This record gives sequence, structure tokens and C-alpha cells, in this order.
Amino acid sequence: MTNKILVSSGELGAELVSVFLKGGGSLDIKSVARKPKDWIPDRCWLDIVALSKLPSFSDILESFQRSDGLWRRWYDLEAPEGADVPDFQDRITKFEKMMIVKALREDRTMVAAQEYIADAIGQQFVESVPLSMEKTWEETTPFVPVICILSPGADPTKLIEELAKRKKIKMEGVSMGQGQEIVARKMMTTATLEGQWVLLQNTHLGLNYLTEVETYLTKAEELHEDFRLWITAEPHPEIPIGLLQMSIKLTNEAPVGMRAGLRNSYAWVNQDMLDAVG
Repeated sequence: MTNKILVSSGELGAELVSVFLKGGGSLDIKSVARKPKDWIPDRCWLDIVALSKLPSFSDILESFQRSDGLWRRWYDLEAPEGADVPDFQDRITKFEKMMIVKALREDRTMVAAQEYIADAIGQQFVESVPLSMEKTWEETTPFVPVICILSPGADPTKLIEELAKRKKIKMEGVSMGQGQEIVARKMMTTATLEGQWVLLQNTHLGLNYLTEVETYLTKAEELHEDFRLWITAEPHPEIPIGLLQMSIKLTNEAPVGMRAGLRNSYAWVNQDMLDAVG
């Protein structure tokens, strides 16, 4: 989104974006200038050669010859995106610095991207927003389930369970796997009639049943108004497209950094709770 905004406004060249995305993937290490030192991985060198085709980096190959020691020290830094780029720091933009980070230290690209986005369109676009299951629930209907895409270090199950308690709604859950479809079917039948919630966990282990759920919700003419379906799954290409289209999709990534951690910790505190404590 940031790239599109800056390209449209003329602040960023489309050619730079193209090289950033493609790198040196189409180049052959045997047909380009020989890398000056063995510490430079072949893939990184190909990306550097691709950068050298751009006016901003026309002399970057010579820079590696001339300042090999500086580049090696920058490459070995734990967080090179926060340090000055040898020979180029004072003449490149945030995006161009991100291009160098991606070329040499691809593992730090996302961190560099946050600085670039914050500088371009605002800090608020890189700060994580604590997940509110309450607001998510307000957008659901009996025919609109919620699919929670699991990410490392973050499982929304506890948040869903706490919301069910606050709403005084009975919730049944099952972790999908071999033979669990029978249990899930019984839960769905009861919940749709009595107005309960169903939590289908780890459904990437029971993809066949998700197809059945899609068909069930599509063909159902009437469901209890309090019925809600919550689904958790790891990213998987075989999750039914129809189910994805009818669902609310969300992911709850683990907070990164102290500030994000504190925001996440206090997200569950509301005025009613403070009044009760006071």
C-alpha cells in the first residue's frame, strides 16, 4: 500500500519497486561481475548487481571493492538496518536503504520496512492493534463464522472462551484430527438448535470437515440467532475458498517489543472493570 501511494504521487520510482521485489533472481552468478570477497553469499551478490543497474547505486560494486571491511562489519551486525550504510548513508532514501537491507540481510527486511512505512505514511500504520474479540463478535452472524489464522506464540482460544463467559453463552470446542468429525457434527447440530457457540480448533488437521461446514452454512435456511462458529487453523492452501469468503478472517500475532506488549496486556481492561475495582 505504501509503495502504491508513493509511486502514484511520484515520490517513488516504479523501477525501484520492481528491483526491490525481483532482486537478482534472473541473473546468473557466472555471467556477472565477480564478487570481491568470499564472505558475500552468491544470492546477495546477485541482488547487489541488480541494484547497480539503478542510478542511485551505479557505483555500489566499486564500493564493495573499495570498502570491503566496512561492508563486512555492516553485514555482521545484529541489526544492520539501524546502522549507517557504508558509502551510501547520506545519499539514499529510506526505501533505498531497505533495498540494501533486503539484498544483504533479507532476515531484517521486515524491520527496515517498518521504519520506511512509518516515515512515509505515519507511525500508526506500523503499530500493532490489540485484537478485540468483542468487536469481532459484533460483526458476526450465525451464517458468518470467524476464522482465526494461527501464528507462532499467539492462540486466540483463551480470548474466545473469555468472551463466551462474558456473554453467558455456552461454548463447546473440539480439536480436529482423525475421527473428530463425528464429535464436531454433534456439537454443530446442538449449537445451531440451542444457540450455543462452537470452537473448531486446529482445523488444518481436518480440512475435509471444513468443506462440510461450508456446505452446511450455505444450505441452512434458519439457524438460532445466538449460534456462532469460531474456527482456528494454521495457514493452508486447501482451506475451502467458499468458507473463507463467507467468514471474518483474523490473526492474532504475538506483540513485538515492550510498547506493543504493554498495549496488549492492558487491552482487556475496560471502564466497568476499573469501576468495580475502585
